[in-house]
Amino acid sequence: MTANGQVLKPSPAEQIRAKLDDPRVAESLNDLLEHADLLAVLVSGLDGLVRRSDTLGDSLTSAIGEFKGLNGANQSIPGIDSLKSVDLAGLAASFATLSDKVVGATPALNSLLESRLTDPQAVEVLSQLGQALVDAKTAAAHSPKGLFGILKAARDPDVARGLGFLLQVAKSFGRQLR
Repeated sequence: MTANGQVLKPSPAEQIRAKLDDPRVAESLNDLLEHADLLAVLVSGLDGLVRRSDTLGDSLTSAIGEFKGLNGANQSIPGIDSLKSVDLAGLAASFATLSDKVVGATPALNSLLESRLTDPQAVEVLSQLGQALVDAKTAAAHSPKGLFGILKAARDPDVARGLGFLLQVAKSFGRQLR
């Protein structure tokens, strides 16, 4: 910038405006804003990692010291032979894929964790439903045949209790769909 023939240094605000005029910078800022929730999760995780860095460092140092001590005493680590067959490259590739998917699924995972599905009562009901599905699969050969078979089965107290539960679920779900 010039004033009266002299070159002036641009102000910090002018420098920022000049950078915002660059389409690559504007696109990068848009990407950051679109992923602000993921950035918040990452920053929170990094903050926890940094806060625990002393503990992690001490633990790592201690583990390396123990490993060196075992090697120096000609002792072996219990179970080390079972680790020789591990495909470390495949494991690293799987971990990279998994971590990429977890980052992409973070908003959905947050919604799931904040939902009632993680309520202990809901988990218990889902557990019972899973057991009922397994039991029903094994007993499918003895299922009632025809309308009269269904009416006869409805007289069973367990069947009546299950149907009553399903009707209450349908009523509650219908209320939520309004």
